[in-house]
Amino acid sequence: MEGTILSDGEKLKAIRQKYGLRQDEISGEDITRNLISEIETNKANITKKTAEIIIKNLKEIAKKKKLKITETVEYLMENQIVQATKILDNYIEELKTLVISKDGSFIEILKKAENFLIDWDIKDKKLSVYEIAGDYYCNNNEMYKSVVYYEKALALISKVFLDKKLLPLSRKLSIVYNCVGDYKKSIECCEFALNYFDDMPQNDKVIFRYNNALNYKRINNYEKSLQNIKMAEELVSNSDTSKYIKILNNKASCLYEINKKHEALKVFYEISRLIDKNSLEDYLINLTNIVHVCLEVNLMDEAIEKLNVVVNQLVNLNKNGSCISNIYFELGKIYKELEKLQLSEDFYLKALEFSENQKNYILANEILYNLVELYKTLNSIEKMNNIKNKFFSISHRQGKIDNEIMYRLINFYSDNTAIIKELSEFALQINHK
Repeated sequence: MEGTILSDGEKLKAIRQKYGLRQDEISGEDITRNLISEIETNKANITKKTAEIIIKNLKEIAKKKKLKITETVEYLMENQIVQATKILDNYIEELKTLVISKDGSFIEILKKAENFLIDWDIKDKKLSVYEIAGDYYCNNNEMYKSVVYYEKALALISKVFLDKKLLPLSRKLSIVYNCVGDYKKSIECCEFALNYFDDMPQNDKVIFRYNNALNYKRINNYEKSLQNIKMAEELVSNSDTSKYIKILNNKASCLYEINKKHEALKVFYEISRLIDKNSLEDYLINLTNIVHVCLEVNLMDEAIEKLNVVVNQLVNLNKNGSCISNIYFELGKIYKELEKLQLSEDFYLKALEFSENQKNYILANEILYNLVELYKTLNSIEKMNNIKNKFFSISHRQGKIDNEIMYRLINFYSDNTAIIKELSEFALQINHK
């Protein structure tokens, strides 16, 4: 599919060349050869009557010459916008088919569609292309690219008239903004939808409240996070256990952060009763959460018992699972609390490897932060150098610098002017991209 648009004149020329006809043959006795000439030089347009005569003449010629005519009056009457729309529809269908592909074929078709849209700016088709592209990059954990395309799509929709297309797009953006750490924009998406779409489906309300709770937790506003969690709890369907567990997990995390650790533990126990034991990732994540809280409230025996369960089950985890990096990271933190620093380091490094493979750079930076603190405690220059280089690599891929990690690296290398210069030059390079 090359996406060629033909003028009326180009269509006629192509038809004559295809069947080897002269202008006077295609004009017949009902219209003049001069009119055909004017159409072919784009001095005149094809009217419906002219199209009907041309097709009638073609059919008569086909009978005599035993040709098969495929052209129709509708084809001749198709203006360039109609042609462009059909071509874009074909691109859109192909993109939908390829959205789960991994071989680069989606990107190839996307480039063709975007190049075509430069000349044929058909708004609703452009919106579809951009949204599908956002879905593709989101599915492939390339969240920064996903944000770019969803934002392009959003710019095409009127917020003034509250176009219904805003709702699903706002929902998608609220998720990817959270994934790239832009919590303020994610909050804006959630609150815009919740404030202006009172009639949205209840399931959407649950999703927006849950996403908003995650955002507020990330910026340490636990009061607002818990407010959104309470509303999500009231809205979620009793049959939707998976979503209810996610809401409870967020609730327990907030309670833990505001020092209501016994209340948090009760919620984690409730999750234990609800969780599907066949969902090993979810089961182990909840156990690590329980271990953390048990350590905090001096339930040491229970903490060690559940920690051993988690560690023994690691061999059964799917190494491509979406939460495996989180589980290893939590184990790294637990062993740090237990002052088993070698085990802590091992789990941190494995978590970092998994998070990079999954392109989860927000989590990767959290792990780097903890490794910087660990190596600072150990005063290991060689290991800190490795983390510095890893920090450079992840920052390049992410396109921005995590300032907390940068500050701690500067603090560690404060006596080494060469590395301080290296860090500052790197920061300038990234910030001026």
